[in-house]
Amino acid sequence: MRSHEIIGKILLAIMLLAASRAVAAGTVGTSGAGFLEFGIGSRALGMGEAFTAEIDDINGIYFNPASLGTLQFPQMAVFHHELIMESRLENITLCYPIKDGFLGVANTMFWVPEFDKVDINGLPVGKVQFYNGCLTVGYGYDFDYLYVGGSAKYIYQRIDTKLVHAFAVDVGFLKGFRMWTPFEAPLRNFHIGLSFLNLGTKVMDSPLPRQMRIGLSYRPLHWLGVNLDLMQNCIKADDLVDFTRGFDESFRLNLGIELSYLNLLYLRGGWRFNDTGTYTVGLGFNYVIKNVSFTIDASFADSGEFNPTYSFTVTFKLIPKVVTIEDRMRAEDHYRKGIRSYVGDDIEGALKEFKTTKDYDPYHRNIDKKIRDLKEILDLKKQNLMEDEKERYEKTGR
Repeated sequence: MRSHEIIGKILLAIMLLAASRAVAAGTVGTSGAGFLEFGIGSRALGMGEAFTAEIDDINGIYFNPASLGTLQFPQMAVFHHELIMESRLENITLCYPIKDGFLGVANTMFWVPEFDKVDINGLPVGKVQFYNGCLTVGYGYDFDYLYVGGSAKYIYQRIDTKLVHAFAVDVGFLKGFRMWTPFEAPLRNFHIGLSFLNLGTKVMDSPLPRQMRIGLSYRPLHWLGVNLDLMQNCIKADDLVDFTRGFDESFRLNLGIELSYLNLLYLRGGWRFNDTGTYTVGLGFNYVIKNVSFTIDASFADSGEFNPTYSFTVTFKLIPKVVTIEDRMRAEDHYRKGIRSYVGDDIEGALKEFKTTKDYDPYHRNIDKKIRDLKEILDLKKQNLMEDEKERYEKTGR
């Protein structure tokens, strides 16, 4: 079989597999490595992939690398997604804290079943192997509720005996705020995210599926979250600022909601506007055994004219101490007292309150950095006091 015929069949398969995305986005046949458009993480899929501003989820790296900076624990996630035509998407992601951020390493594989290869006479001569992969390394940093992150991607495709390579980067930003709510809610219950994905080289003379995402995430209650994502595909450079096409082509809007019960059970739903598929649903179960948190998530997604798709994710988190909601509330109370003491120039009082905050919640955002900074301030004050006493002694002799 001639090489261009092999490639033609494979590209046709990719187009069919990505149709639930690319048809609605107006980008079919115009981008390479189309598998990068598939979302990763069953929690995200269950919420309609409205995940650009979501925090504290390891799979947020694929929607906004800045979300790595919001993680609290070392963790690992394994993801499996059953797609159409017996194809599948699989992923493993690991994250580990480094300084005031998290480093993430991941590998994604998109598999298509082997099919027969024939010669010019139509006689079978073997099988055609085809798969796509993406190795990702990312880092997210926390600048006190302003998160910045980036990822580097090595993309590879195996097409029979030919191996194709490409490189790309993702960049993202995420900011947390306090949004008013009449109910009891997390301190930073509103987040805004912005990310630019798959900025890189071409694959077989086709640009990568570049994308700009803007996301909002709001938690008016501890057990309720609502997310909204706006997405613009940017196959051409001027697509980045061209929103005039609206819902006719590449602009998409996703909406997601999550309900939780005692941080144990989760029910999710999503709606994808201007997409071939419409609704998504998801379930989650979380359980802690000693210092390890196990989470199992599953999703079901409508794919329009194609068969629905299914996915599941298993996530492991290493938690040195289990922090209850009551612990977090007490920690937040002492944290605010520490801030007031610091503003009143009571450094020792602020340090005491911050240490109490850490006792209740060792994972309180930036608490280690604040304790370290206050200790440095106290050391500087002691040094200044000693220097003042030395100068006074030299002048007065006593």
